[in-house]
Amino acid sequence: MRIKSIKIGDYIAENNVFLAPMAGYTDYSFRNVALKTGYGLSFTELISAKGVYYKNKGTASLVYSKGNEDKTAVQIFGSEPYFMRYAIESEELKDFKIVDINMGCPVPKVYKNGEGSALLKDIKKSAEIVKECAKSDKIITVKIRTGLKKGDDIASEFAKMAEDNGAKLITIHGRTRDAYYSGEPDYKAIEKAKNGVKIPVIANGGIFSKSDADNMTERTGADGVMIARGSMFSPFIACDILGIDPPFTKKEFMINHLLSLIEMLGDRKSAVYFRKFVPYYFKGVDNIKDLKLKLLSSESGEETLRLINENT
Repeated sequence: MRIKSIKIGDYIAENNVFLAPMAGYTDYSFRNVALKTGYGLSFTELISAKGVYYKNKGTASLVYSKGNEDKTAVQIFGSEPYFMRYAIESEELKDFKIVDINMGCPVPKVYKNGEGSALLKDIKKSAEIVKECAKSDKIITVKIRTGLKKGDDIASEFAKMAEDNGAKLITIHGRTRDAYYSGEPDYKAIEKAKNGVKIPVIANGGIFSKSDADNMTERTGADGVMIARGSMFSPFIACDILGIDPPFTKKEFMINHLLSLIEMLGDRKSAVYFRKFVPYYFKGVDNIKDLKLKLLSSESGEETLRLINENT
């Protein structure tokens, strides 16, 4: 794929390889290390607009981005224009220049509330949300899927709606809601959407290598790619796509991630939190079973750190 800067409103991302928002994974500790590998822009975990309105105590940790505010966008979800705009203009989100509206999350608890991908059922309501959010002083972007069920192709219609109502960029996960995170992306749906708008289109879904990124942009004409799970399976995937040398080793990536977690969460919680990254970091590594079992049962961040230092 051709590496280039991306203009999003009056913001310019230095390149077109973005780190996706992933609930439970792309917190500050992970983003802080991953951004050092070259991503042009990263996104926070999903933030509930009503959670901001009702002063949910967990919001502060989700939006924490010390030192990375200039390369981090915040992603929010909700289904009511008033609460969405309130969240965007809130004190909690004041440090973010870009706000991404999630219209693609497939998980049941979000979908059943009429949020995330459920908005794909109601383009009129979705338009009202984008239009109201665009009245703020933030740059508004939108993330969608290609539809709700196999055979759907509404990405083009939604991309045009988002552009017409003030969005400055749209990201398309090339799968339907019922596919969740499996199956081949719908390249044609992304291509059709890209050809129907003037704002940048970022393609997401099924990108685990440079060749996947090349294939995605060649088949869709997308302006760039967004990396989700591939960023954990291959921590230096951004380096590979961008054609740059990794700034540190994979071992150092894990250590830096863990040290940040220990600082944020404390000794025990950091070890427990780190466990969910272990299957990603060590996938495909030979003769690692015993180490993985020890890491998955570790009750101490310092112990986890020792295990990584001595065995990787």
